[in-house]
Amino acid sequence: MSRILYALVAILGLTALVEICGSCSLIRDHIRSEANQALVESYNQPQRSQNDAAAPPPVFAPLPPSAAPAPAPEPQAITAAGFGLGLGTDNVDLRASDAIARNVLNFANSLGQHLSTTYRKTEVFSPLSVMSALALLLAGSNGKSYEQLSQVFGLNDQELQSNSTKLHEQFGLLLKDVQQPTLEMVSPQRRLDPWRYTKAGNMRSNRRSANRPSGHAIHLANGLFTQLGYTLNPDYRNVITNIYRSELQPLDFQTKPAQSRLIINDWVEQKTLGKIPNIIASEVSQATRVIMANALYFKGFWEQDFIDSATKLDNFYPNGESEAPVRVQLMGTGGTFPYYEDPQLNCRIIGMPYRGNLSTMYVIQPHQSTASRLQQLQQNLNADRIEEMISKMTRRSALLAFPKMHIVESINMKELLRRMGISSIFSELESDLSLIAEPASRPGQSDGTDRPFVFSPRSSFGKSADSLQNLDDQRSVTRQNSVRQSNMFVDEIVHKVDFEVNEQGTEAAAATITYLNKSGPDVLFRADAPFILLLRHDATKLVLFYGIINEPPVSK
Repeated sequence: MSRILYALVAILGLTALVEICGSCSLIRDHIRSEANQALVESYNQPQRSQNDAAAPPPVFAPLPPSAAPAPAPEPQAITAAGFGLGLGTDNVDLRASDAIARNVLNFANSLGQHLSTTYRKTEVFSPLSVMSALALLLAGSNGKSYEQLSQVFGLNDQELQSNSTKLHEQFGLLLKDVQQPTLEMVSPQRRLDPWRYTKAGNMRSNRRSANRPSGHAIHLANGLFTQLGYTLNPDYRNVITNIYRSELQPLDFQTKPAQSRLIINDWVEQKTLGKIPNIIASEVSQATRVIMANALYFKGFWEQDFIDSATKLDNFYPNGESEAPVRVQLMGTGGTFPYYEDPQLNCRIIGMPYRGNLSTMYVIQPHQSTASRLQQLQQNLNADRIEEMISKMTRRSALLAFPKMHIVESINMKELLRRMGISSIFSELESDLSLIAEPASRPGQSDGTDRPFVFSPRSSFGKSADSLQNLDDQRSVTRQNSVRQSNMFVDEIVHKVDFEVNEQGTEAAAATITYLNKSGPDVLFRADAPFILLLRHDATKLVLFYGIINEPPVSK
């Protein structure tokens, strides 16, 4: 009987905006002042010019060496020993790390294009969460399955040079850094984008900082649930526990499938702080041998707070202003934001940074946007072009209107991944995940075959780098023998998202904000037509969330 492996991806994105209600009387006085009342009213005006900037955008060209990002402030170095890699921060390879982040973004854009083949009002997913789950499969794969997964991770890139050991080590270091609560704890080799070192002087924000929340939380968890008595390859176990920090738990799928489902659902609910309580809705097959679960939680507070009293019911135009709009809640704010217009792509990009200098939500919108124009823009985008635009952003004074949203999505990734070239892991005949289980449990190992599975003499419980090399050695042996030694295949990959952009923030009850408009904004950005959003961890360049917003949830 073939053995089934489930991969579950549960993610929660909570973009918490400050609710300005802690000092009501003081805040109302500020907002009712003449300058700020004018600001609130001006953002509501439906000005939709292609050229919002006062100055013409720079020519689309590669970033010159003189404009290269300045090094980030030197944070206190920390070691990765506690992370289980046996590596320090000196082992960060920026070229390899950037290649991995670029492939995560390319994966996101490709997946977004496949999702856009049929019209969807909204679609939000986490490419980092999905690829973290695929990385666990890559480590245990062989043959055709390994080749297809390798393409997704860009193992053929010059920076990685088909070195799977470097890929897993650098991805592990990226995942460590992306979860650090402060910039000072991120590996000092990593650099921030140039726009963080630019300033715009004609609009400023005046806040009381004493009670403003600074919390920035990213938590990524991997769980591997195995059938009782099912033994993992020691090298595979070492890699997924030490590099990817996976939690292992044996369960009895054969005789207690209902109880096993509840345990996994409870694990996911705990890791997403109660936001995703029931990721496995149906019964678990008794043929299941392994269930992989990944949960990503994000919570951040805006660097530039939205003005609570500016939120209002307004028009959103999915198909242009000549077509009937939908009514949604638009929030409003003003301040300095990173911004750039691309004349070749005929689009513009604005960034909404989170506090702590770690993450930013980037919004990419075609000029005179419609759902069809957004889809066309997607076809022309790739990681290099997006990173090019981000590298050219500078801070500009701006007024910004953005939809208030709460999006809950459930995506079955199986068919989408097949269309993207990852098909063999889902095939009972082609799947080769033979490096997950210990050799004795693989076909051909306990029946006297004359093609024994050979282990490298390195210690299986040594450093993770040794285990990674051991897995490569095992691939080489089976490649020479031309024997598919696995009867395990992936049945489903389920991806669930709870993504919220709102004005709530329990830690922000005492926040106070005042915007003073000196000479008027350079940019008016109204996200009242289809756009792409990228929630990016800037220090690592990893995209946490990717969204296609053709029509936000309608306000009731």
